[in-house]
Amino acid sequence: MTRKIRADGDRWRVRLGTEPPGPDLRAVLFFCETSGQRPYRVVEVPRERVPDAGALEALPARELRDLFEASRSLDFPRSYA
Repeated sequence: MTRKIRADGDRWRVRLGTEPPGPDLRAVLFFCETSGQRPYRVVEVPRERVPDAGALEALPARELRDLFEASRSLDFPRSYA
């Protein structure tokens, strides 16, 4: 099952990144399904918060929207520092 949320006026598919951004981190990726003009978004989270795809599936929709709000387009937030 693939998680989807509605945020920022669009529908987004949510999944974990295949490569962790750090030893204790996971990347949560958001891909816009309703517009091909929107870039993907990424947020880093502690591994203990989302250790695997099953944990991502279990997150409440509100928490996924909060992660979306914390995400950045095309890259990890630390790269904007």
